[in-house]
Amino acid sequence: MKKEDGFPGQISFVLPEKIEGLVRRNPLISDLYLTDIGYYPLARHHFRERSMGSSQFILIYCIEGEGEIRTGETWHTIMPDHFFIIPAGMAHAYHSREKNPWTIYWIHFSGVKAGLFTRSACQSIAIERGKTSRIGDRIDLFAEIFRNLDRGFSMETLEYINLCLNYLLSSFTHVSQFRLVKQADENDPVAQSINFMLENLGRKLKLSDIASQTGLSPSYYSAIFQSRTSHPPIEYFIQLKIQRACRLLDNSGLLIADVSRETGFDDQFYFSRVFRKVMGMSPLEYRKRRV
Repeated sequence: MKKEDGFPGQISFVLPEKIEGLVRRNPLISDLYLTDIGYYPLARHHFRERSMGSSQFILIYCIEGEGEIRTGETWHTIMPDHFFIIPAGMAHAYHSREKNPWTIYWIHFSGVKAGLFTRSACQSIAIERGKTSRIGDRIDLFAEIFRNLDRGFSMETLEYINLCLNYLLSSFTHVSQFRLVKQADENDPVAQSINFMLENLGRKLKLSDIASQTGLSPSYYSAIFQSRTSHPPIEYFIQLKIQRACRLLDNSGLLIADVSRETGFDDQFYFSRVFRKVMGMSPLEYRKRRV
């Protein structure tokens, strides 16, 4: 089975040709703009082939699972926390691995500046996780664009999302600069541990796991953390998980069971109890409030 799209929980936007024409005529954003953008979770059987290439540049960002991308006659493996840029006009194909399907964010982009973001094209490039990696901030940028596009194609929206696109692409091509904002926190054990929590919202962490990132004993670290935040570290970590769950409920069509898994809860019913304790309502009630 091969599928181009149609994955449970997917998000995708394709600018109609008429709207794209308006963007090309707008001098504020015509030099770099997106034409398509999306998120495919656990995209089993995902496959796409373009023997003549695409008229846009394509960025694929894998956050989970594995896949392969062919450019010309060369196949490249793409792993979690890797991205790949396919140049416009290049014959290519890509597919998700059958036994470990990828979860990807993707963008088609164009404009006279588009090629300047492809100095590392045709390579599977790792974005190493660490205390300053800001993986969550990058994903939030995708979510911000999705949320705005969900409100329609007004010119103000088109300007905003394409100005965001410059920043989002830069987060891939200028990783060191993107991380600088976090580096000032490296010697602060509380900020350091919060960064670690944010990078591991899909995991189960114990107090000892978090404290080990700071080089402090769990008891001493916990005392410092609570004095600064008024919350014990694990309670704070759970609140971050629920904030992440809220963003997924707001910005994706993921099933509640999938949101539970994405935020590190194996048991959906336990996740719902924790969510209600923090938010005062169930995940289903939270999602319905926007309808």
